[in-house]
Amino acid sequence: MLGKSYLVVANQSEAKIFIESDNATSLEPVVVLINDDGREHDSDLVTDRPGATAPPGSNGHGTNTFSRKDAAQIEADRFANTVTDWLDKRRSAEKIYHINIIAEAGFLGKLRNHMSKHVADLVNKTVNKDVVREDEQVWLDYIRQA
Repeated sequence: MLGKSYLVVANQSEAKIFIESDNATSLEPVVVLINDDGREHDSDLVTDRPGATAPPGSNGHGTNTFSRKDAAQIEADRFANTVTDWLDKRRSAEKIYHINIIAEAGFLGKLRNHMSKHVADLVNKTVNKDVVREDEQVWLDYIRQA
């Protein structure tokens, strides 16, 4: 095995990144990335936004009909980009053997969407679970079973 093996355990609020040691039997903490806005509701994230209006050119009253992502999803996308940027910078700075990821399903999709091709090529195993609050042994068991 050439290079380091990383484990990312994440949801839209937090990403814990470890180096897998001793043939994936133990983990060395590297960094914890926190998304302070990851647990906020839309109304808390956009309280300074003006009220809903009718679309331009319409004669009626009503709410804005333009499609938009809700603020929580935009914030989750931003955080996924932060996590994948961190991985890409690490990939550029050192040799990485592979990356395993355990993340809640929706956030795992966002991570995949933001990954560079180089990082995506290093992904070995993925698990769709929100287990950020679990312990190291649970994470290692999920990776072994994947």
